[in-house]
Amino acid sequence: MITIENEYLTIHIKEKGAELTKVYTKLDAFDYLWTGDSQYWGRQAPVLFPIIGKLNEDTYTIEEKEYTMSQHGFAREFDFELVSQSDKQALFSLSANEQTKKMYPFDFNLQITYLLEGKNLTVHYSVENLSETATLPFALGAHPGFNVPLNHNGTFSDYQLAFEPALKNSISVLDIDDGPFPFITGNNKPLALTKENVLELDYPTFDNGLIIIDEDIARVTLSSPLSKHSITLEVSEFPYLTLWTVENKQAPFLCIEPFYGLPDQVGKVGDLYDKKGNCILAPLDTKKLHFSMTFE
Repeated sequence: MITIENEYLTIHIKEKGAELTKVYTKLDAFDYLWTGDSQYWGRQAPVLFPIIGKLNEDTYTIEEKEYTMSQHGFAREFDFELVSQSDKQALFSLSANEQTKKMYPFDFNLQITYLLEGKNLTVHYSVENLSETATLPFALGAHPGFNVPLNHNGTFSDYQLAFEPALKNSISVLDIDDGPFPFITGNNKPLALTKENVLELDYPTFDNGLIIIDEDIARVTLSSPLSKHSITLEVSEFPYLTLWTVENKQAPFLCIEPFYGLPDQVGKVGDLYDKKGNCILAPLDTKKLHFSMTFE
């Protein structure tokens, strides 16, 4: 377990998946991050790479050759190398190897840096295409879960999400197939906001699974009038923002997930190069992304 900390926060990251496992406030002595209670959801903040969501038949193609990969890709299952560490920063790295190439036939390097400054934790991603000839198709997502309520103040339905810039009375979300897996249908639909720019949380909103917001979101803040605490995510570099909690279990957490990429569209097995939302990286090029979380 890797620790970075300052006078406000203690951050834990495990080397498996370079996954965030604790965001503990020293001032008020509680953890903002979901506990990973397996009766609801046994993970906490997995990194999604090189796919997001589930593939049709767990299969995709590259130039008509089929490969299999499980939901959300393999990065969350591999031990990352700790490249460097200081009191406020930790840098992790995962490169292509024999195991990854059985699932994903590309030469890549994925680096993840956690940087702690005051009450702000920024996560930097760097995806490098190591090939001199092949382009690199990939998706990249963050999947952090947060305890709701925060510090046991109120209940889930006492909390709300406020979006910036203003979204007025509804938001455009991707339509999710009503089958057993959360594939997209290829259509959008409106989700009504309970008041301007604000989505008030309630469990029925999530009974049909995840919500993928297809809007230009710069920031989103989780808060409640019953709590002095809040979490603000700055997500402007990611084209989609996903909200999720376990369906029909009244789980005490919410995932707020910046996505660069999407689940499969329901139907036939597809080619990663043609998949909606994927990044296509030129040979020897690097894609950098970041998002930040401010804990009050």
